Amino acid sequence: MESSAQVLEIHLISAQGLKRHTKNYAIVWVDPSTKLRTRIDRTGGENPTWNDKFLFKVSPNFLSGETSAVSVAIYAAGIIRDKLIGTVRILISTFLHTSPSSPMTSPAFAAFLIRSPSGEFFGTLNVGATVLNAFTGFQALNKASAISYHELAGDNLAGKHRSANKSKATVRDVPESIPSDSPAHQSETSDSLMDQSITDVSLKQKVRKKKKKFWINLRQLHAICLSPQI
Repeated sequence: MESSAQVLEIHLISAQGLKRHTKNYAIVWVDPSTKLRTRIDRTGGENPTWNDKFLFKVSPNFLSGETSAVSVAIYAAGIIRDKLIGTVRILISTFLHTSPSSPMTSPAFAAFLIRSPSGEFFGTLNVGATVLNAFTGFQALNKASAISYHELAGDNLAGKHRSANKSKATVRDVPESIPSDSPAHQSETSDSLMDQSITDVSLKQKVRKKKKKFWINLRQLHAICLSPQI
């Protein structure tokens, strides 16, 4: 890692008031070429909790810049495609107070309003951030500009997004192109379709069995009616 580089830690904690959306996740980035994703919250419904942390290699000029920002996009996972719920742009200058002589900061926490694709504000995104000492580990950032704690721990989290991935959402839905298909989400979709297929086959088998039983009972009744009475 360059001697002048710093490590910005972003902690995506949770969100509230996502308007009936379930199975939500968030994408975060400093540089649009490298976007990382949280896990999918499957139980929180409109109020998901991710508690995921991400590390970004940034320059001192970025930390002190008045317009430097971290971008977050929140999605609802879908079967056919994911739906963009809203975005948040976090200005570093108003969130963290750093200086070139002392770039390290104490953790800061804040709640930000979420902006919908139509421009309306709703709900809140709870975020934490801090600047870490770039010289205490983080060798993984020597070859990457951003990394999640899951990657550092060796977890194969199916939520990592890179610019090489194609987005399921259309350009009309997304203000900025955001990769949103991952191996995990494809697996989730495949599993859902497979479950539906299994359900359909099971239902057809039950119908065939009922039809077969009906005709057997009908033949037996017919035989009784035609048998000579004593």
